[in-house]
Amino acid sequence: MADKSQHPPTIELDGARLRPLRAADAGALYAYLRDPVVTELTSYPAVSVSLVETMIERSLSRWAAGEPSRWGVALQEDDRLVGTCGFNDWSRVHRWAEMAFDLAPAQWGKGLMRQAVAAVLQWTFRQNQVDRVQAFVRVDNERSIRLLERSGFVREGCLRGYRVCRGQAHDFYIYALLRSDWEAARQHFGTDEAQP
Repeated sequence: MADKSQHPPTIELDGARLRPLRAADAGALYAYLRDPVVTELTSYPAVSVSLVETMIERSLSRWAAGEPSRWGVALQEDDRLVGTCGFNDWSRVHRWAEMAFDLAPAQWGKGLMRQAVAAVLQWTFRQNQVDRVQAFVRVDNERSIRLLERSGFVREGCLRGYRVCRGQAHDFYIYALLRSDWEAARQHFGTDEAQP
């Protein structure tokens, strides 16, 4: 997807930016991921510093290999990492990517992740190598469900007992946004976001 020698582009948002993750982001990422309110409705395992460092290394390695991965979401004022947005997985053959995101609670309700999701979708579909972006979300994660639906994703079904989250099986919805739906929404609303 990306040139093998390149990292993801930096994308400016309103008050923040999407930028490549850095090893130095480990402290900030750990600081908010260790908060149970952030991870309780996700499939994150128990969060540790080594897990966070591995996540950052994996993201950087995937980008370096030409595979889409996660961006860091950083505030413009001080470049402090407050979230991530991007992809956990990608199929070159089947032309899909699995979206995931997380955000520090202090930034919730400000529209920051909605901007990040819209920017990631715009970048991804314009690369012309992905026709479907999908996301798996726990059925009780109402914030993420609202974000996906407001971003134009369609709930396709419920996967019962799909992922074990800290020792307990949970049901997950699968959501998807097709390139054709994204393009139609852009034409209808005259914007790069799926809905106004």
